[in-house]
Amino acid sequence: MNRLLRIALVALSAAQVLILHWATLATGGSGLSAAQALACFAVALLTNLTLFPMARRRIRAEGLGLVFSRGWIIGSIAALWAGLLLAVAFVFLGGSVWLVGWAVQIGEPTRSLILAGGGGLAIALGFGSILWGYLIGQRWVSVPSVALPMRGANSSLTEIQIAQITDLHIGPMMRAPKLRGYVDRINRLQPDLIVITGDIFDFDPQFIAEGCIELGRLQARHGVLAVLGNHDVYTGVEAVVAGLEQHTTIRVLRDDWVQLDVDGAALCIAGIEDPGEGWREREAEHPALDRLAPELPAGIPRILLSHRPSYFAHAARSGFPLVLAGHTHGGQLRLPFARNFNAARVIAHWTAGRFDIGDATLYVSQGLGVAGLPVRLNCPREISMIRLTRN
Repeated sequence: MNRLLRIALVALSAAQVLILHWATLATGGSGLSAAQALACFAVALLTNLTLFPMARRRIRAEGLGLVFSRGWIIGSIAALWAGLLLAVAFVFLGGSVWLVGWAVQIGEPTRSLILAGGGGLAIALGFGSILWGYLIGQRWVSVPSVALPMRGANSSLTEIQIAQITDLHIGPMMRAPKLRGYVDRINRLQPDLIVITGDIFDFDPQFIAEGCIELGRLQARHGVLAVLGNHDVYTGVEAVVAGLEQHTTIRVLRDDWVQLDVDGAALCIAGIEDPGEGWREREAEHPALDRLAPELPAGIPRILLSHRPSYFAHAARSGFPLVLAGHTHGGQLRLPFARNFNAARVIAHWTAGRFDIGDATLYVSQGLGVAGLPVRLNCPREISMIRLTRN
């Protein structure tokens, strides 16, 4: 278990103790004493350290194993979020009561009632928002029209419609019927080109055949190009590539590039292979970029497909004016009106949407699938429709 997960479990245990403290206030008690809170924290931490590995192993199970895993993980996320809101409520309300107490005498029953009522709203918001993200939020699909600058783009290239999909995570949480619906929706958009920026599959190679059969139905005038992600490495790179070759016409770019003829205009698209390790780095360098950039014909517009946004700075230095990436899922959980204030900030610097370094542009899609838990809050699934514009 890595350090980030340990920190998360400690925070979860603290949140659970805070919720228990609120529960005693709400039922007419005086809350937990320091000794009681410490004892409860020790029990909660030991329980979470025991249950988390069990839930993690069963996240891709079926039947009762899947119910237990999803239930515990979603419940834990809800408790963590509710505990954070509860802490904010206690600090704000407690401070307000303390300040008002200088002018107005507030008795202990009134103080407890205020904290219990405000805490109840925080609990309802915390658990309710995660429940909404599971039942409704993760079923929404956004289809944004994204205009991105491209040096040297002529009229033919500015008319091309590129559909970007990423992070499908085909597996137990993305079976053939659901994937078929997304494929149909993409085809109805009638894109000229489809690009897939990694994590096509999740972990289990048994879903490769059924996933590839559905992906083989994708239709675009200039074809479908793809790069693989770290979860494709976990699934088995060669098995994934073999499945795509057998059931689809998708071309996988593995530190490679292709030149397309778009109504007489040339467009080069390069793709880099994901190493499958170090998925939490914020900025990184890819060994293939320094080789690929000089190989592409000079003066022809170029796009780089990269699963991880962490290679953006290196790509910009290497001469790629536009990078399309995924990997972050947009965080899946995001505060309202704050696109990049989301859960993915712990693993990535560029998490969702457009970013610029000088004349280079990066677009990070929020992804079409989910990882870990099927919850999305203020962060719908995404099929990006990209249009190139002149600088």
